[in-house]
This record gives sequence, C-alpha cells and structure tokens, in this order.
Amino acid sequence: MDKVSVHRSQPSLPPPHPKKLKTENEMLLKPIRRVRLYENAAEQIQTLILSKKYKPGDRLPSERSLAEQFHISRHSLREALRILDVMGLIEIKVGDGIYVKEVNFLPYIESVNLSISSRLQMERDSFIKLWEVRKILEVGMVDLSTRQITEPFLKSLWRCIEEMEKNIGNQDVFISFGIRFHRLIAEAGQNEILILIWDTLANLIRKSHDKIYRISRSPKRSLLAHKKIYFALKKRDVQKATEAMKQHMLEEEMALVSALEKGKA
Repeated sequence: MDKVSVHRSQPSLPPPHPKKLKTENEMLLKPIRRVRLYENAAEQIQTLILSKKYKPGDRLPSERSLAEQFHISRHSLREALRILDVMGLIEIKVGDGIYVKEVNFLPYIESVNLSISSRLQMERDSFIKLWEVRKILEVGMVDLSTRQITEPFLKSLWRCIEEMEKNIGNQDVFISFGIRFHRLIAEAGQNEILILIWDTLANLIRKSHDKIYRISRSPKRSLLAHKKIYFALKKRDVQKATEAMKQHMLEEEMALVSALEKGKA
C-alpha cells in the first residue's frame, strides 16, 4: 500500500493591514509615565508645603499617620520623605519628628533675573517673550486668587484703584499703584513662589524697557481694566476675572508692541 504523504495545513495568516497613519492628535499623545506610590506621596506633601498649608517650623504628622493617610507602606513613605529631605523642604530629626524647613528660592530667582536681564539688553524679541510669560502668569494668578481672596485684600485693591483715579495725571504715582494692584492679586493667592516669580518678571519689564512701559500706557483704559478685574474678584467670578485679566494683558501687549515697532525704546 502506497504511503500517502499528509501535509498538515498551516493556519493562514491574515493579509497585513496597510500602515495606519497617525492623526495629528495621536502624534501629540505621549505614553503615560507610571508614577510610583512614594513619588505621588512626595508630590502631595510638597504641594502642601509650597502652598503654606504646612509652614516653616511646623511638625508633620508621624510616619505611621502619614502612611495611613496615603494608604502606602512605611517603606514607601520613607522614600517620599527622603526625596523631600534632598529637596530641602523638610528636616528629619531622629527621635523627634519631621519638620518643615524654611524654603529660600531667592538665590535661584536672582540667578534667573540676571540671566534674562543680560538677554533683554541685546534682544528686543526677548522682551516680547518675557511679556508673554507675564501674561500667562497674570491670568493664572487671578484664577487662583479669585477662589480664595479675602475682604482685606479686596479693600486694599480698591484703595489702589482710588489712588490710580486720583492720580490719573501723575504718571509715576499712577503706575506705582497699578503695579501694587497686580502684586496684591499675587499675594491673595497665598503662594510664595508665585509672588517671587511675579516680582522678577515685573521688575525685568520695568527696568529693561521703562520708557516703553510708560509711553505705551493709556491711563483711562488701564483704570477701567483694573476696575473690571476688581469687580470680578469681588463677585468671586473666576471666568469673568480671567477674561478681564486676559483683555487687560492683551491691550497692554498691543500698546507695547506698537511702541517697540515705532522705535521708542
């Protein structure tokens, strides 16, 4: 009997699909970084410290208490504390506890200040970019401050507006109270780093192009813009406050760009 060779049929593979081109949105997406438990805990404690929920000298809850609050092991918590210790945010005193340290960002801010100042002396475009950064910062500031502003801050803001109105013909005084108004908004957000950054940007803009800063201003328009921001803050209306600040920054930016183009620097 002849042997019949049996060929087992191999499972047929589906034809290859044509390569799918990524859409623009898909190209923007990046893989999600897996955050370890201790990193998450460190970030949360860092936020509490920087937002002044825990102030310098405050003693943090015990390791056991923190571990329970974060639902992590004591080992993971110690890793988180080690990160914060290296960052200079806390001090771990063996046998005593964990304490919040005084955070001094001034040297870093001054370093950035000097670096940007040197560029502004040479590059006019850098000044416009710096203004764009301030615009983003101001809108973020007013968003934060609207949510937690207190009556004393509102009273101080209104006093600034009264002084601006009273001194509308005195450019130096008018500008100084306008600047004070914006700084009060930064202070109302109760974030020390935000205030330091705002001070740096505002000082750089004034020092580098003081003449443009003054020439570009329309006192009446500026006063009206500050009033709109104030009334939105008073109503605790985040949307109106951010819209008013965006419009104010846009008007200021357009005037500054116009002054730069006319060579008034």
